Amino acid sequence: MNLTPEETLLKYWNYKAFRPGQLEIVQSILNQNDVLALLPTGGGKSICFQVPALILGGLTLVVSPLIALMKDQVDGLKSKGITATYIHSGLAWTEIKQILENALQGHYQMLYVSPERLTSSNFEGYLLNLPIKLLVVDEAHCVSMWGKDFRPSFLRIASVRQLLPKVPVCAFTASAPEWIQEEIISGLELNQVKIHQGSFERNNLVFYAIDTENKSGILLNSLKKTEGCSIVFSNTRKEVQEIARFLDKNNVSAHFYHGGLDSDTRSRRQQDWIQNKVRVMVCTNAFGMGVDKPDVRYVYHLMPSATPEDYYQEAGRAGRDGQTSYCILLHQKSDWKQLFKHVENQHPDEKSCLRGYHAIMNQLGIAPGYGEQMSFPVDFQAISDYYKLPMFELYFAAKSLESMGQWLLNEGIKSPSRVKFITDFQTVYDFKLRYEIYEPIIDVLLRSFGGIFDAHAVIHEIQLAKRVRATENQVIQWLMHLQKSRLIDYVQRTDAPLITLIEPRSMYPSLNMNIIQELKARRLQSVQKMELYSGSIECRSAFWIKHFTNQQSIPCGKCDNCKKFNIKPTEIEIEVDIFQRLKSPILFDSFVLNIPFEFQKEYLHVLNNLLDHEKVQKTENNELILST
Repeated sequence: MNLTPEETLLKYWNYKAFRPGQLEIVQSILNQNDVLALLPTGGGKSICFQVPALILGGLTLVVSPLIALMKDQVDGLKSKGITATYIHSGLAWTEIKQILENALQGHYQMLYVSPERLTSSNFEGYLLNLPIKLLVVDEAHCVSMWGKDFRPSFLRIASVRQLLPKVPVCAFTASAPEWIQEEIISGLELNQVKIHQGSFERNNLVFYAIDTENKSGILLNSLKKTEGCSIVFSNTRKEVQEIARFLDKNNVSAHFYHGGLDSDTRSRRQQDWIQNKVRVMVCTNAFGMGVDKPDVRYVYHLMPSATPEDYYQEAGRAGRDGQTSYCILLHQKSDWKQLFKHVENQHPDEKSCLRGYHAIMNQLGIAPGYGEQMSFPVDFQAISDYYKLPMFELYFAAKSLESMGQWLLNEGIKSPSRVKFITDFQTVYDFKLRYEIYEPIIDVLLRSFGGIFDAHAVIHEIQLAKRVRATENQVIQWLMHLQKSRLIDYVQRTDAPLITLIEPRSMYPSLNMNIIQELKARRLQSVQKMELYSGSIECRSAFWIKHFTNQQSIPCGKCDNCKKFNIKPTEIEIEVDIFQRLKSPILFDSFVLNIPFEFQKEYLHVLNNLLDHEKVQKTENNELILST
């Protein structure tokens, strides 16, 4: 007998009740509707599809663009006794095939997959036979061609759902303005979609924006005067290192974190911070994906985010335990000039894109017509040095080529070593007879990995070394020689960025530069919106609610503007807000919990008037409902 949503929530998560809005999403999914759900960071969106996945049975397929998030969610599910795994571009085809064979046998309740793998021809061959009951698209804003995180492979998900016409599709994202919502619905071909939008009110968050040329001084002074765990965001690796050292020097314990650190160091520093061994994490935006620490009291930005969505998501890492927390933006005039200049650099012209494309392809040794759906570690610094290309030009050319659908760029993946024979067996056999020194390593590869002529096999050099009675260094040298002799394709383990080609290499790639120009226009608008926020004199919380929902809201009474300009809601504004909150019945206790603490007295006064005039009713179950 299937459990109810509430029973499932209690059994696996040990929560006695859903958060506001979660149960409605769960019920829409269980009713086999296509769903678009928008829940702000910390709103508990994963539970909204994981609970119905367990109730529906079979296999739920979750499409996610971020390996860190896939791993985090799969680890969390396994810890609850839920069978789950994930597939990404860092796995060899032999590993992927084994996972898919297990899925055919019903070994998993949830399977996470990158959009590139989902839409590959090899994967599609399994889709019709997998017991799929639900298709979930996480981070669905990546569907939008003009969004910041556009991934071309997301647009191909619609073709996959055509193979699964009876399977409901559920799209989730933290935030998306209306124009991106429309692109999600059309891009995924959602039918008669049920849209659920969570509240963007975070009544426990207090927003500040401070124009100052003494950012480090204000930061240090604030941290000295307060207590609690903090995150400090800055833009460059150099800056976060300098800030962390500055804080340590002044007796504020801090780690720095950025994408240039190796994965073990990143993991260790993240755990130190989560376990409160250090108070402050100074980081680039490489930090935070999948990190859910509830007691963050302060989030500082020493440089404005490039988009309002980024800022709200990063600031929203504060106060997930519901306690009062602060989101502080420190900015100055030169920041905005720098951001606008950065947007210009982010969108190179066609000549720069072509130069970057061929430099990368040449350095990787990829021949024309070769490389489709294959992954390659890329050393941007080595390519920049060899071809005398400025690093920023090369990197942004690579990002622009991703936007145009040439490849997928995954940064900082921990990828194991892989080997594939790229010639026929007879040639390998002849080579072995001619050069006896390589016979042991060739024989081990042939005996150990079936299908090594068809697909890359994951190897561990130290294990191979034990089997051939050699050192690990010797094995690596042998494999590199076999690669130079064009017997094998040997990809060494790496934490470097990984490029996965969507199409084979072309000597004359067709580039849609209109996409880059439109992206540039959108990103300039985003910076302008952030600049508007920084100088606004309206309530900061009201600004965010209006941005994401296009709805007016009452002032928070706590932010710097509300205090500076003594902004308070009128009785009419409170009345309108109460009617808005009571569109659906709500328990009185929940109603009180979700109104701004500073104005509870004023809200209860207006509510009592509405009850006296029978515009609002209180039921026997202590629910507030609008009178009909």
